[in-house]
Amino acid sequence: MTATVQMRGITTVDLAKRTKRRRGYIPQDEITYDTATVIAIDPGGTTGWSLMQVDPEALCDRSRKVLPGIFDHQHGQVDCGVRRGNLDTTLHAGISTDGEFAGVYDIAKLCREWPCAAVVIEDFQLRQMRRDRELLSPVRIGTAIGYTLWIQGRDYFVQQPADAKNVCSDALLKEAKMYDPYGNLVHARDADRHALLFLRKLKTNADLRERAFPFLFGPDGPYYQHGTPRTTQHN
Repeated sequence: MTATVQMRGITTVDLAKRTKRRRGYIPQDEITYDTATVIAIDPGGTTGWSLMQVDPEALCDRSRKVLPGIFDHQHGQVDCGVRRGNLDTTLHAGISTDGEFAGVYDIAKLCREWPCAAVVIEDFQLRQMRRDRELLSPVRIGTAIGYTLWIQGRDYFVQQPADAKNVCSDALLKEAKMYDPYGNLVHARDADRHALLFLRKLKTNADLRERAFPFLFGPDGPYYQHGTPRTTQHN
């Protein structure tokens, strides 16, 4: 005979059923039909970011090149806990939780200011055998940024760091006059590489263009089925 276990009253709650799927909605008056904006992020203790605006036709017209179509380029770096925050008083040894979340807030605010932008975040692959907390800061910060985008009803693309550095070398940045030699802007430059790599992918992939900018290259967009043929047919 199975013994009866005495228990207090416990209520099991499925939190997932309380969460509605968030879908991004951009008001009509906030959509920019003459601009394709890309925000690229290199997450870490010092997080680099890059914002590039390009003429949409430069992404789909085979006779045009992408670089001359870029008419606005901004970049910078955000301290995500390296110097600011509560590293000396944190409850998590080796992690400035206040600094990391403050940096994530700054990046989230940037993305929120550009609701039509396609966001690209550098992916992380463990390549070093280390035990310090700083090693995994790109994972923590990248994931937190992804969550803030989810809150906004948005998603993001990922790219490998090696691809960005192989395709967009320092020599290419200098040739394109996009190499900023002032200050320690290593992470900002890495974000520039990701932005340029993503623009290059957009140029050759119509399906990617539609996913990144549905209001421009989707069925109702002004550039739908213009330029490079699709690999997938849409009915």
